[in-house]
Amino acid sequence: MTSLPLGHPETVASRFLVSTDEPPPADVSGLLTGGDLAALARELHARSALKLREHRPEADWLARLGGSSGRLRRLRNARHHVLVRVQGAPDDAPRHAQAARQAARLLAAAAGGLVVDVDSHQVVGTSPVEREHFVLGDQWIGVFVVGERALVRADTWGLHRFGLPELTVRGAPYGHLLTAANLLRVLAFRLFSRRRAEAVPGTLLLDGADLLRFWGARPAPAGRFMVRLSLGAGNCPGCRPALEVGATAFAGGTTGAGWWDDGPGRALPKLLSARPEPGPTENPLPARDSDRHP
Repeated sequence: MTSLPLGHPETVASRFLVSTDEPPPADVSGLLTGGDLAALARELHARSALKLREHRPEADWLARLGGSSGRLRRLRNARHHVLVRVQGAPDDAPRHAQAARQAARLLAAAAGGLVVDVDSHQVVGTSPVEREHFVLGDQWIGVFVVGERALVRADTWGLHRFGLPELTVRGAPYGHLLTAANLLRVLAFRLFSRRRAEAVPGTLLLDGADLLRFWGARPAPAGRFMVRLSLGAGNCPGCRPALEVGATAFAGGTTGAGWWDDGPGRALPKLLSARPEPGPTENPLPARDSDRHP
């Protein structure tokens, strides 16, 4: 069976932009209190693994972000911008990225600002408290869908922060716009779950129940379908080639539009988001109102 190497970079980075009207506090370490993630952020900052610096984003980059029009307007008009960046080994990436996002949340809360996830191209929710329990679908990757020659294309943003290639799918019918986005969410969960593997099979059987696992929700029975993977061109500048999803016919089945109808169209739940299950030490949270473009 043909396989595609995943590769293991020595270091990865996660970046967050804090945009405020008021000058941010000068004593950053004094803000990093209130829980284990804040304590980790303080430790990383003390040994220069987590760094903060002024950074003025380009207007065309801001225009490509996902988020509400009101929040994007605030970002464009903000007078101060601070980049929060953490770098380290891929195995440390999920926890260190959480610590960096906690630092960005606390900085934004202190100055009345907003947080942008530079890697996933999304405005982060305004809560000053980061969830302790890591859930991939908690705005850690963005999925963006655009029209492409009477069809649609979907791309992920943010998987590279975990040492993984981004994902793309092309040629989905407009009627399967949500299906294309959810297909990439399922595949992202599959890759993240086996991110320490050396390679991924070129043909994969995907489980629709992984869509709920992506959001940290209780999985329910769903259908399965096959996809074929190849190296393709993604939208992430400076990233390795993306993994591109192609249709694989069922035995005696169809490809193209028929594959979308009979494969992922039937197997994947028609969901924009799902309520996460509480983590080991958390209370239940309401359903998120994020990533509505799906």
